[in-house]
Amino acid sequence: MLRYLKTNNAQAVMGEYVLVLFVVVGMVTAMTIYFKRAVQARIVGARDKMFNIVLNRTAGYYTGSIYREYEPYYANTESSAARSEDTRTELLPGATTGIFRKTLDEVTAVQTRSETAPPKDAK
Repeated sequence: MLRYLKTNNAQAVMGEYVLVLFVVVGMVTAMTIYFKRAVQARIVGARDKMFNIVLNRTAGYYTGSIYREYEPYYANTESSAARSEDTRTELLPGATTGIFRKTLDEVTAVQTRSETAPPKDAK
């Protein structure tokens, strides 16, 4: 039996394939942090480029400060809502018991004002 296993050379190939697979998976796993950093650097670079374009185009038109930070939880929001409803019910003669008709007329208006403050002005 051992002589049969010794002469069968294909058994070592499977082990090599498994080893190479583990090495490749390990390398890809180790490199994901570098891929993530590269993508984040491109995003920051694009943000800074857009910021500089806006800053150059608004020179002389805008007197306030333009901040690079965007923090959505520093938003000051004010909302007001108004609602009116008009309901009419009628019982019209007809058929054996009459015809029931109900008319609804609703109006809802919502006004929201939101301003995102820079982190230095957060409350």
